[in-house]
Amino acid sequence: MLGRSEDAQAEARKAYATERAKPWFQALPDSDDALRAATEAAAKAQTRTGEHLLAVRLEQLRTQARPEPARPAPWSQRLPELAARPLHGETLEVIA
Repeated sequence: MLGRSEDAQAEARKAYATERAKPWFQALPDSDDALRAATEAAAKAQTRTGEHLLAVRLEQLRTQARPEPARPAPWSQRLPELAARPLHGETLEVIA
């Protein structure tokens, strides 16, 4: 699907035109060799562009899937909560 995108098609058109404009094809621009080379260049460019677009999209998805690192509360906020909790020995005395 990405290989058929507008970006990939634009790259294919550029590669096709570039290949056709090469000096060794100027004498016979419509020869079978010139057309075959231009078609192959366009197909390769379209494939490479699709692969590049896929790599970019996958990286975007990986970035979105990574959770934000959880930042713990500063010690000044955690210490009162920890100090209020009973210790193991104190728990036994409360139950007895």
